[in-house]
Amino acid sequence: MEIKETIGIDVSKATLDASIHSNKRSATFENTEKGMSLMVKWVLANTVHPREMIFFAFEHTGLYSERLSEFLSNNKLPFSIIPGLEIKRSLGISRGKDDRVDAEKIAIYAYRLREEIQPSQVAPKEIRTLKKLLSLRERLVRQRAGYKASLKEQKKCSEKKCPNYC
Repeated sequence: MEIKETIGIDVSKATLDASIHSNKRSATFENTEKGMSLMVKWVLANTVHPREMIFFAFEHTGLYSERLSEFLSNNKLPFSIIPGLEIKRSLGISRGKDDRVDAEKIAIYAYRLREEIQPSQVAPKEIRTLKKLLSLRERLVRQRAGYKASLKEQKKCSEKKCPNYC
């Protein structure tokens, strides 16, 4: 696949900030099915390259980016989910937080690596569900351990085995 254009997308809970690399145009869309459709139409209207040569790139943001990856996959649009730390390390430290600027940085990053970047594949729904459940379990196990430690400390203090600071 020959990539002539990269689109960087900063994904948040409510919005998608998209940036086209070649002409530096940016726009914001809702993080909904309708917003994603509008974003693709906007991209196709604002670039001279054919659909097959356009590549979408965005950071992994868990649930928020999952909808976008499913949408792009269902519409046969090539994309890559890139770890945020990888982008940050490649482009250096920047001050402030701006979603539009982040989208531009993602587009630049993808363009620089267009020869090496591999399109992402959406895992089957069953695998995604299992991953979510395992993640939830890990979080609950950590929380349980914390509560058990707090309870143990409280018991020590109530039994007067604890020093004067209780």
